[in-house]
Amino acid sequence: MIMKVPSFLLSCIIAFFCFSCNNGTSVTSDETNTEELCTPDFTKSLEFWTDDTIIKLNPKLVQIMDTLYQYVNQELFYNGLNDNIIWMNNYRNTLCNYYRETRQIDSISDYAMADSIIVEANILWDVHKDNSTMGMIVSNDTELTRLIFQQYNEFEKLNSICKTEGQRAMLRTEFAEWIKLEDLFYRIFANCVDLHYWGGSIRGPIKTRGALDILQSHIDLYKKEYSILTIQDKEWNDYGTFIKSAQDLLISCCKQALIEYYYADETDIRFKELYRMTYQDTKILISKLPEYIDAWCKSRKPWEEEVCTDWLRSEYPRHTSEVLLRLAHIISSVQ
Repeated sequence: MIMKVPSFLLSCIIAFFCFSCNNGTSVTSDETNTEELCTPDFTKSLEFWTDDTIIKLNPKLVQIMDTLYQYVNQELFYNGLNDNIIWMNNYRNTLCNYYRETRQIDSISDYAMADSIIVEANILWDVHKDNSTMGMIVSNDTELTRLIFQQYNEFEKLNSICKTEGQRAMLRTEFAEWIKLEDLFYRIFANCVDLHYWGGSIRGPIKTRGALDILQSHIDLYKKEYSILTIQDKEWNDYGTFIKSAQDLLISCCKQALIEYYYADETDIRFKELYRMTYQDTKILISKLPEYIDAWCKSRKPWEEEVCTDWLRSEYPRHTSEVLLRLAHIISSVQ
């Protein structure tokens, strides 16, 4: 089978992992421009990047996942948080309908139904693994769209157990501040990958893998909190520390990454001016990081004080710091 090669988006993530498609095509005439506007871009379809073996096994599920893929890559990052929440809630209904069509009816929640279909999709796409550089990028890109939905799904699960509008507002503020931090940190991470592997094809898999890890850190936080607040699990792993220490560590790791991954000797580097611009841009992004980290941690505080019981109060802040520690690990593991 011929490998389907993407015109990929290496700048993943936005407002929460700003994904931007690099489909730069020069336009030499008005006629060419009109033709491009009228011609559907099939490369924006998940089915275009999906191996035929997978499509034949479950065409219905591929179509459902394609809906998510196209929304994430074409609309999510241009819409406001409220519009995205509404869309994701409607998409959850689509997943639940598919669940009911393909399984015996049971009593699990809509959130669990949606999670179950996402897991089924993961298994389906594992049928055909391509470990080439482009294959890994496509695989990570596909997985990213599913993780983005899962983050919204976990947010909505927490939102569903809020008892007051005040609690819901606190949670939404936390989510909005996290998305800003998520976006900024990914840009720093992606730039560091570029600086260290300048011109290397390995940058694509590392960047897209990092995007998944960043998202997963916050998804796991929401899962843990839902489990604790609904008393589904009284035992959990807590790898956090003091918040101030975690903040300082993350900032320090980003600054150190810029030192570690920058080539002091640029004599053998192609496009040296662009390389220097990337370096300077990363310095500016890192200078903004303390503000973004602080804003997210402060947005967590009202929610923490609102939902914490006495037995949880001493543990809860470390859940926040655990996410920061995971980000520090991600930026430290580029090499």
